[in-house]
Amino acid sequence: MSPLSLDQLTRDTWGSYDPLVIAQLAPLAGLTCYQPKFYKSPDSVDELMSAGQYVQHGLKLTPGSLIFGTYLPCNPATLLPPNFNVQITDTSLDLEWFDESVPSLFLANYKPVNLDAYAEIAGSFPSLLNCCWPVVGNGLIMVEFWNGPTAQRVELVFGVLEVVE
Repeated sequence: MSPLSLDQLTRDTWGSYDPLVIAQLAPLAGLTCYQPKFYKSPDSVDELMSAGQYVQHGLKLTPGSLIFGTYLPCNPATLLPPNFNVQITDTSLDLEWFDESVPSLFLANYKPVNLDAYAEIAGSFPSLLNCCWPVVGNGLIMVEFWNGPTAQRVELVFGVLEVVE
């Protein structure tokens, strides 16, 4: 069983995307040649962005690894992520993930849990890719951020199955 299947808000129901993708990823969970690793973009120095600011950040991933999804923190009060646009480019393949920059909402998969009337636990589940993205060549990924109309903290975390040497 994939560790992603243990999430209490992910049920295998008709038309649900997450369980179908988790079933594809499940065989990777038992392999000893990969270990989960998380990469945050941008750097801590650049994550506090002013209104309308543009930040470009490079990630160096281990070639042979697999990117399975992105994690994006959301506001528990609104259930929405920070307002920014993002473009991800695999520099080894000179290939952009999206035709044009996409709003952060498309990379969020926020699943809050309301345990009782007094406490809410803000859980984050990855926004899973429909198939793992293989890291090839030099392993450089360029992430570009365009901040929205307000100053805020912006971050995007990549879930990676890193190859073990």
